[in-house]
Amino acid sequence: MNDTVILIPVRLKATRFPNKPFAKIDNIPMLHYVFNASSKFFPNVYLAICDQEVKEYCDNNNINYILTDPDHLSGTDRIGEAIGKLEKKKIDIDFVINVQGDMPFIEKEYIQSLIKNLSHYKMTTLACPFTEKNDAENPSKVKVEIEDNKNFVAKDFSRVVKDKSKLNKSIFHHIGVYGFQKQFLKDYISLKPSSRELEEKLEQLRVLENTKIGITIIEREILGVDTKEDLDRVNQLIQDNE
Repeated sequence: MNDTVILIPVRLKATRFPNKPFAKIDNIPMLHYVFNASSKFFPNVYLAICDQEVKEYCDNNNINYILTDPDHLSGTDRIGEAIGKLEKKKIDIDFVINVQGDMPFIEKEYIQSLIKNLSHYKMTTLACPFTEKNDAENPSKVKVEIEDNKNFVAKDFSRVVKDKSKLNKSIFHHIGVYGFQKQFLKDYISLKPSSRELEEKLEQLRVLENTKIGITIIEREILGVDTKEDLDRVNQLIQDNE
C-alpha cells in the first residue's frame, strides 16, 4: 500500500454549508475526523488544502497536508496539483484515492476495492443500490448505469433516471469516492471539460469520452455531510454506536 496515496480535498468556501470542514463530528473538526478515519488503515494520507486557517490547524495538530491553489474549479484539479507537489518530494506513487472531506464513515474495504480495480482500469469508483424511491428521483443523487450485471463498468452518469425499470439492476446510486492510476489523473486534469459535463456538472462524464471507469457495488450508501441536518444524523449515529 506504500504505492498508494489518499488525498482529501478540503476547502472552506462551500456555498451550501460555509466553514463545513470545521463542523464538529464527535467533538473534533470534520477535516480531522475524516483524516483520522483514513489514517487508521493507510500510511500515506494527506489533506489537499487551500486556506490559511486550515493550514494553521493542520500545523498545530500534526495533520499531513499539501497546500494548493485556491482557484481550482474542482476537487480533482486540486488533488492533481497535490500529486505534482508530492512527486517533487520524491514520493513514489502509482495509485491515487480521492476521499471526500465530508465522508466520515469511509472504510478500509472500500479503498481496497478501488485499488484492486485499478489493476484493470485507469479510474475506479463506488456505487450502491437505491434504498428509497425518492432518492432515485433526487437530482443531487447521481446515477451510474453499468454495462451489464457481469461487467461492472460505467456506461453513463446522470442526474435523472432514464429508465426506472433498470433501478438497482443496471442503474445504481453513484458514490463520489475515486481511484486513479497516477498518470491517468495527470492526463485527465489537462483535458477540456465536455459539453455534457458542463451541463450536468459531472466531472466523470469527461472520463467516459477517453477510457472506462471500473465500478464496485457496495451494500449501502456512505453517509456524507452536505447539510447541517446530515451533520446531526452523523453525530447521532456515532453516539448510538458508542
